[in-house]
This record gives sequence, structure tokens and C-alpha cells, in this order.
Amino acid sequence: MRRNQTEEAIITEIAGDREFEEMHYGADTSSRSIDFIPDLIRQRAYQFFEARGRRQGHELDDWLQAEREIKHHLGL
Repeated sequence: MRRNQTEEAIITEIAGDREFEEMHYGADTSSRSIDFIPDLIRQRAYQFFEARGRRQGHELDDWLQAEREIKHHLGL
């Protein structure tokens, strides 16, 4: 699986039961709810933390990487 496909699969898994009609894959989010984005970022950052063996000290790096992935995936 290519990196973008892997990221999309992970983000889809994180999004869970949220309806995908709410997710917008483009820059114009004015008519769409984006309130759930911080939750997606938080969950993805936690996955990075767990993947590193729960070692402390990389919180900001994890958050920024998760934010980049989620925003890229959503076209923000």
C-alpha cells in the first residue's frame, strides 16, 4: 500500500462513525463542519506516540505530523 493510501486508511479508521458527508476534501470548508478535525489530529498523534513505544518527549512533533497528515488529507 502506498503512503497516501496508508494515510487515508488510517484517517478513515480514526474518523470512525463520523459521516463522510461532513468531511470535505477541498479548500472550501465554509459550508462544512470541521469541528472534528482536532479530534482526528489528537487521535493520530496518539497513534504516533504508541508506535514509538509510548516514549515521552515528542508530543509537539507527533501533533504537528498528525496535523499535516489530516489537513493534507482533507485538502486544508
